[in-house]
Amino acid sequence: MAEREKVVKLNRFEIVVCSRCGSVKQENRWISRDFKEIIEDMVLKNAFITEEFEVKDILIDLKSNLVIFSGSIAGEDVSVTEQLNFSIKKLSCPKCSKEAGGYYESIVQLRAENRDLDEDEIETAMEILGDVLEKEKGNEKAFVSKIERKKEGVNIYLGSRNIGMKVSKMVSKRLGGAITESKKLHTRIDGRDIYRFTYSVKIPEYREGDAVEKDGKICIVKNVQSGKGVDIITGKTVNIGKDVVAARREEMKGGVVVNVDESAAEVVCDDGEVVVTAKPFGAEIGSEVKVFEHKGKYYSFLKDL
Repeated sequence: MAEREKVVKLNRFEIVVCSRCGSVKQENRWISRDFKEIIEDMVLKNAFITEEFEVKDILIDLKSNLVIFSGSIAGEDVSVTEQLNFSIKKLSCPKCSKEAGGYYESIVQLRAENRDLDEDEIETAMEILGDVLEKEKGNEKAFVSKIERKKEGVNIYLGSRNIGMKVSKMVSKRLGGAITESKKLHTRIDGRDIYRFTYSVKIPEYREGDAVEKDGKICIVKNVQSGKGVDIITGKTVNIGKDVVAARREEMKGGVVVNVDESAAEVVCDDGEVVVTAKPFGAEIGSEVKVFEHKGKYYSFLKDL
C-alpha cells in the first residue's frame, strides 16, 4: 500500500478570496463560484498522478480534509487517500477596491419637470439599475458607489460610464423624458484626459392618468413613453409634448352621469356635488366618469377611457 500511495502526490495550494464579495481569483480573473467546485479545480491542478494509475473518481471530503482517488492499476482496483492541504488568502478584488474607494465614472441624475419624483418612479429606476447590474455582473466596474436622495431628485454614482448610459436610456424609455449628457475633466493618466460623465434624465411633468391642456383641448395621458394621450371630447389619440398639466390623477374624483344631451353632461360626484361638464366622449346616462376642475370649469371623462 505504501508503494501505491506514491502514485499520487497532492501539493499544497493557496486560494485567493475577496474579503468583501467572496469572489475567487483564478489566474487573472475574479469570479463567483461554489467553494467546493473551486477546491475540485485546485485539486486537479495540483495533483501529480503517475501514468499507470487510471483515475476514475475523485472524492473530496472537506470535513476531514481528505481526497480519495479511486481507479485501477494494471486492472486492479486501487484507492489512494491524500491529505487536503491548502490556505486561504484574503484580498480585495479590483471591483471592491474601487467601490470602497468611491470610484465612479458616471452619474445618472433622475429629475421630474416642475414636480417631485413619485416613489413608484424611483422604484422603477432602482429596478432598472438592478437589472442592468445583474446582466453586467462579470464587469469589474458594475457597481454603485453611492445613491443620493435629494430634494430635486436622485443621483446614482456608477463605476462605469457605459452602465450609466444604459441605465439612463432604459429609465428614459420606461418613464419617458429626455436625456442630457455632459462631461467633466476628472484627471489625466499617462497623458490622457479622464472624464466623468453625467446623464440627466428629465421625466415629463405629466404622468399616466393626468389631464393636460393641448392647444386649448383637454387630453388624458395614456402613455408617457410614447407621449400619447386621448382627447376627452373626441376620443381621438393625440401626441403630447410639453403641454400644461390641467389636473393630477390624484386630484380627480369619481362621478356618475345622470343626464346628457348633445353638448353637455350632468354629473353627480362621489362627494354629492352636482356639476355640468362638456359632454365627454362615449358618455351615456349611468356612465362612470372622472371629474376635475381646470381654470374655473369642470371637465369629465369616462372612467375606462
